[in-house]
Amino acid sequence: MVPSSFLIGIDLGTTNSAVAYVDTRDPRGRVELFRVPQLTAPGSLESRPILPSFLYFPEPDEIANGAAALPWNQRPAAIVGVFARDRGALAPGRQVSSAKSWLAHGAVDRRAAFLPWGATGDSPHISPVAASAQYLMHMRDAWNATVASDDEALRFEHQTIVLTVPSSFDEEARELTVEAAQAAGLVHLTLIEEPIAAFYAWMADHGGAAALEDDDVALVCDVGGGTSDFSLIRIRMEAGAPAFERMAIGDHLLLGGDNVDLALATLVERKMTAARLGLRLAITQRAALRRSCSAAKERLLSDAAPEQIPITVLGAGRSVVGESIRVELTKMEVQSTLDQFLPIVESDTTGAPRDRRLGLRELGLPFEADPAITRHLAAFLARSALVLPSDHRAVLSHGGQRLVRPDLVLFNGGFFTPAVARERVAEALAHWCGAVPRLLIAGNLEAAVALGAAVYARLRAGVGSAGALVKAGSGRAYYVALRGAHEPDVITAVCVLARGTDEGTVQTFDHPFTIMTNRPVAFSVYSSTIRSDRGGDLVSLASADVQDHTPLVTVFRYGKKSRHVELPVQLSVRFTELGTLELSCISTSSEHRWRLQFQVRGVVDPVADTGAPEPDEQSADTVIIGDAAMAAGEMLVRSVFASAGAPAAHPVASGQPGAAATTPENLVAGLEQQFGYAKSAWPLVAIRRLADAVIDVAEGRRRSAAHEARWLNLFGFCVRPGFGAAKDTWRIGKGREIYSAGLIFEKSVQNRAEWLVLWQRVAGGLGAGQQRELAQNVMGELGVGSRKPPRVKPQIERESWRLLASLERLDAATRVKIGDEVLGRLTRDDDNASLLWSIGRLGARTPIYGPLTSVVSASDAARWLEQLIAVKRWTPELAAAIVQIGAVTADALRDVADEILEAARERLRAAGIEADASRPLYEVVRPTLADTSRAFGEPLPNGLRLRDVHAAAERG
Repeated sequence: MVPSSFLIGIDLGTTNSAVAYVDTRDPRGRVELFRVPQLTAPGSLESRPILPSFLYFPEPDEIANGAAALPWNQRPAAIVGVFARDRGALAPGRQVSSAKSWLAHGAVDRRAAFLPWGATGDSPHISPVAASAQYLMHMRDAWNATVASDDEALRFEHQTIVLTVPSSFDEEARELTVEAAQAAGLVHLTLIEEPIAAFYAWMADHGGAAALEDDDVALVCDVGGGTSDFSLIRIRMEAGAPAFERMAIGDHLLLGGDNVDLALATLVERKMTAARLGLRLAITQRAALRRSCSAAKERLLSDAAPEQIPITVLGAGRSVVGESIRVELTKMEVQSTLDQFLPIVESDTTGAPRDRRLGLRELGLPFEADPAITRHLAAFLARSALVLPSDHRAVLSHGGQRLVRPDLVLFNGGFFTPAVARERVAEALAHWCGAVPRLLIAGNLEAAVALGAAVYARLRAGVGSAGALVKAGSGRAYYVALRGAHEPDVITAVCVLARGTDEGTVQTFDHPFTIMTNRPVAFSVYSSTIRSDRGGDLVSLASADVQDHTPLVTVFRYGKKSRHVELPVQLSVRFTELGTLELSCISTSSEHRWRLQFQVRGVVDPVADTGAPEPDEQSADTVIIGDAAMAAGEMLVRSVFASAGAPAAHPVASGQPGAAATTPENLVAGLEQQFGYAKSAWPLVAIRRLADAVIDVAEGRRRSAAHEARWLNLFGFCVRPGFGAAKDTWRIGKGREIYSAGLIFEKSVQNRAEWLVLWQRVAGGLGAGQQRELAQNVMGELGVGSRKPPRVKPQIERESWRLLASLERLDAATRVKIGDEVLGRLTRDDDNASLLWSIGRLGARTPIYGPLTSVVSASDAARWLEQLIAVKRWTPELAAAIVQIGAVTADALRDVADEILEAARERLRAAGIEADASRPLYEVVRPTLADTSRAFGEPLPNGLRLRDVHAAAERG
């Protein structure tokens, strides 16, 4: 195949990006950096070797007066680069940063437009995928305006492109990266991992074999602005030429130079508040402070650095009496802060503290709780020792811990520009290994990844001088869980992709699977960076040692949609040339083939088909209900809701003659008798199976008001909280059909209440648009915003408020509107338990399932807290609401002002509230299952994993 005119390597970085290229028309195949044209100031265009990964939405006047104009777009809606970084620091509500980190954040919908993080009002928003595409579009347009201005064949999108990703990116993040590239029109695309690219750049700079010996183990230590990435590469010398094989990759660590900047900004802010009591910096001031600290850090860690540098934050009106604030940041303070990220720790990290934050949650991203990069490196080397035989020469024991001793270390990333950072890592390695490894440094620390990607493209194309390729393949082994009972914390699975599998590999496995057609089916997927299983191996996985992924899901369309047939299938896997994973199910009895897709959205549209953990999976603390009892329970449900003319409901199978017939009123009691457990103990597996039976008899709810009330109650109970099993999206979709049909017996107060309780219970499974529709209807019935609200039955009013408070995907402005209405009604009924529960849920600092973008602002929460603190009649519900709204998160965008928080603490102390109950007002506390059940208003299903419920809050 004839190569394109140019071979292009792209480093799509968290903080900085770069583009390198090889002109294939040049027989020497030289690798060059593309100097990217970008705005550096209003109306000022410059070409720079680095493109800062920042997006800025210009103000309308900046667009109108040409300040944001680019040669290829005179009126851009968004700009990228130096000006986007610097101007956005003064207007953080219009700036997007760390889009790449958000791309790997599985707890959010990465296709949803929620960036800039924390921005409110009418400012533009964009998704992480679209923001990443914007960076690539800028590179494309800048190239086309310069290199390809008069030659269509030289356009960026027509060239062969190698795009880098962190080695620790999982399959979902890789697919989203490819999606962003395709949105930018880049189709001739290959992925390569960043540490491998950095290694290619170093080899190109040093002739390939310099400083290398046979059986060397090289550690690539790549720390940039936002991430830390570790890889091990084994070197083999064959006929005097080196051959390379990637051995291990590390976890995805959101930890890098940006975190040092945040820590320094936190330090400087403390100095400022100490100098001026009562000072609280505005968001814009904090953003400017971070940028100033970053620039000061680079100067203070450079050669011939000054002893201190003044840091000035401009005034922001009345919050600082309109004056600027100035303090000194010293060289010693910067070095001390850096030491906290690079401490000399022991190699045994099992007892490492995990509660230090150093300002790392400021941006809303799931940064590592432990900022010690060296501790994470020690854990990586210890975990990697499992890849090698225990007697391998590179494996040693230190402090009772086996770990890999690298022979050489390649440093890459802007974090290592200061020599002191490299020296600290070398010192840590010497402490663990007994000697300093040979140290290698990429020739251009900030652009080596892009340069190496271009080198890789050149070697693949056979352009220029020959060289060895690193044998990498898949950095992970992938597994699909098999149905059947599992031991606690052990997963029975089949390996579908071995670690190290080459790109382009296709395999089909003989292990038999059976699927049900025209119903959603899911396969639970796991991966490991250290296991060495072969494709097709049946294995037992320790849940603590593997990463679980979003399920692979599909609906196996076959014949008529209503036809449910069991079909035998085989699983086929393809590891594409692009470096992504494709799995398919192939029917063994027909010509059908179905592609399985990762569910990569944190928030799922309920009409989409999705799947679930297989219903036979049991957790260690889950009650097990036998198949016979389950079948009897399903039959009981069907008999109660049998349509008119069908056989009457049979008596409860009590074993006693003459047992009363089962009716809607005693159905739950009959099920409890069949299962042998009270309904609160029914496990998730059982209630979801029961939910499917309830769905099948939905028409039976029309028989009477009592039938409808019981159907609504049982469906909501069995599907609560709307997520937790992957087929729940299908179940919610069936529930939406009931919603569209509406109540049958709408005059029944009991049925109207059950209707509200149902949607309250399953709210977590509803998409944002569906929650908005539901909220608008309920708000209208309550008269929210009207001067004279209509009279509503107490039971209906109570459940209506609780439903509105449960809709966590409503935008923050709507939640504030609802909360203000609740508070207004509390002034007339200040001990109303439902209103207090509702305001606590509406103002909670950490959502149960919703996105952090829907959390009401700290200022609104503070306003609500002040009103609650002033309530004279003290109740447990009031105390719970105050704790929810005032809970500390260590996120400045969510935490209420210190003076309001202290007033809340004092109010609880005066009321004699126990210290444990008020602890969230003093420190970040991980919610317990009891806390979450209390917030939901009823116990969660037995067997629902707490990490499923708190995934969004925990990662956010």
